[in-house]
Amino acid sequence: MRMNRPLSIFLAILMFIAGISWGCSHQAPQIEDRRTLSTVIRDASITSSVKLSLAFERGVKATDINVDTDRGTVTLNGEVGSEAERQLAVKVSEDVSGVRKVVNRIQVRS
Repeated sequence: MRMNRPLSIFLAILMFIAGISWGCSHQAPQIEDRRTLSTVIRDASITSSVKLSLAFERGVKATDINVDTDRGTVTLNGEVGSEAERQLAVKVSEDVSGVRKVVNRIQVRS
């Protein structure tokens, strides 16, 4: 069965939100981590916003990129098809509100 792009994006977002909800209810932040609940929520919101921005960017295959956020620093991991796609993913991430820094660990497939 082939889904259209908006439906597949919607389902991906829904699955992501369900994952956050499940993860938040079953994992408490470590005490030595010293991140407040508001910081954890803010980071989750930034991660979600970056993922959405990447999903709606035509030149980036968002499913190939993993996004993690820690205190406003976004780390991108994964493999993409070209250097242009790698650079675009970083630029899109930098433009998201709340992002302080982007750590680019994306590799270009050879």
